[in-house]
Amino acid sequence: MRYDKPIYFVSNIGKHYDAELGEWVQGQTSRVKKFANITAMSENRQQVIFGDVSNKRLIVRLQRVYREPYDLLEIDGKSYQVDNKHVTSDSLSLVVVANG
Repeated sequence: MRYDKPIYFVSNIGKHYDAELGEWVQGQTSRVKKFANITAMSENRQQVIFGDVSNKRLIVRLQRVYREPYDLLEIDGKSYQVDNKHVTSDSLSLVVVANG
C-alpha cells in the first residue's frame, strides 16, 4: 500500500461571530500537508455501512494518527468532510464525503 497522495488538514483559526456585521468573520487558515493512501469505496460496502450509495465517498488512510483539530480535508483541490473515523494505536482511517 502506497501513501503517496498529498492531502491537507485545513483548520480555520480565529473564526468568530461579529454582532455588528451580523456574520461570521474568517480568521487565519492553517493547512497541514500529509501523505495518505486514498481509495474509492465500493458500492456494496457503502450500502452495508451507510445504507446509501454516493460516488463522492473516499477512504483515506494515514500511517500515523493526526491528532490536531481540523475543520475539513483538501484532496486534489476539493474539500471533504469526515463521515467516519477509525483510529488504531498507530494509524488513522477516514471515510470522507465531498462537499457540494
